[in-house]
Amino acid sequence: MAENEMQERYLGDSHDFLKYALLRHLKETFGSKLGVNWYLTTPGEVDRPGNNDGEKRHHLKGGVWRDADPGLFELIGKFDAIAKRKLSNVEAWGILPPDTCYYAAHVPADGRGSWHQNAMAQLQPADLIFLDPDNGFEVSSMTARTRPKYSLFSEAADYVAAGKSVVAIQFARQCDPIQRALDIRNKLVSLVGSPADCPVIRGRVAPNLLFFSIVPGANRERWRRALFDFKMKCAKAEIIE
Repeated sequence: MAENEMQERYLGDSHDFLKYALLRHLKETFGSKLGVNWYLTTPGEVDRPGNNDGEKRHHLKGGVWRDADPGLFELIGKFDAIAKRKLSNVEAWGILPPDTCYYAAHVPADGRGSWHQNAMAQLQPADLIFLDPDNGFEVSSMTARTRPKYSLFSEAADYVAAGKSVVAIQFARQCDPIQRALDIRNKLVSLVGSPADCPVIRGRVAPNLLFFSIVPGANRERWRRALFDFKMKCAKAEIIE
């Protein structure tokens, strides 16, 4: 793989800080084994020329960012050096817990069903699955070229059907982030029912980053409290009910 060929160029940006801070918080709260599906893409195949969405690194100044997770703050600053932006360093530096499992295959333009089944098999040991696409959930305007940048609602539903809790991201660009959060949560609820009606975490960064939780079983009330606890410790997070 060529240097920074994939979405490694975004590693350690302010959106990444929020992702990892939330996952570390949930791990600390529940002790769940994490599984991360990177939804890897090759920028030249899916992005417009000159796309530079991932260069938001103002969190490195510290302040409320450091307060949210001091341990993470010390680690994630290493990604400021472009040469160190490699997915392997997420594991090597202990950014996520050492028992985390990862799925790092590219999302294909064709044969996505097989890719998804392989992801589920690779992440089967995990209790909590994190879906990390470039953009978020599928939209009607996606094309054959851009489709790999999105997770499918059916993919999230499959993990829930397998008894997993799911956290999924959504970038809220050029829209009302609160309305986008409610619309997507309603779609998830229509697919999987009440496990998807958890509060949404809104990351106050540019663009806003939304985190959706789908939590089957008796853990949902504890999960709700955990999300509010995260809001209290992270000044860049707020709750959308």
